[in-house]
Amino acid sequence: MSLNAEIKGLLQQEGCNIVGFADLRRLPKEARQNFDTGILIALAYTKDAMRELKSGSMRRYHDEWKPMNPRLAELALLTADFLTGKGYKALAKIPSMVVQDEDMRTVLPHKTVATLAGIGWIGKCALLVTHEVGSALRITAVLTNAPLDCGTPMTTSQCPPNCAVCADVCPGNAPLGGLWEVGADRDTFFNARACRDAARARAKALLGLQNETLCGLCIANCPFTAKALGYDM
Repeated sequence: MSLNAEIKGLLQQEGCNIVGFADLRRLPKEARQNFDTGILIALAYTKDAMRELKSGSMRRYHDEWKPMNPRLAELALLTADFLTGKGYKALAKIPSMVVQDEDMRTVLPHKTVATLAGIGWIGKCALLVTHEVGSALRITAVLTNAPLDCGTPMTTSQCPPNCAVCADVCPGNAPLGGLWEVGADRDTFFNARACRDAARARAKALLGLQNETLCGLCIANCPFTAKALGYDM
């Protein structure tokens, strides 16, 4: 059994069915911390959570979102331990290790690992979009020196240029209308601060949460999400 298959099998046993493998060597060594490959691990939201979120209720979305970060951390650590047990080096990029600067950027976004693994592309709302579940997922990554068979990177957006659904529903008007491609600066197509501020206001208004960045309207209303999960737009 190949190492890729072993890792996928390990994660599938834990309920994780979206796994990708990325060649990181096109990135600066500092960004990838001298590791050559990355493993993208994802957990998906349910159809019911997305359908209810689209209809205006955030409760089920919140209830699924809240345990996802600790669960993703567990899966990343499990994968890293598996690799170190095989004699490789591995680093789980758990949430406590991911530092954002004042512009809300990280040195190596999980989304970059995802696009390099061919899992998906960056949508107009700066979220990862996949054919499997649209953008209804959360992700983490493991960096390693293990020799893995890596996916074909996605380098351009597959969002239709004339689709404006996420922009139309965004309470912060954060999507700016541009399309992502490799090398494009986020700020040319998305206003991250506007997204954060509007999401925090929405989470406070609907759920009484303080300083929680939670909205999800762009996720639930994305045509790729609706098509993948099987509910009406």
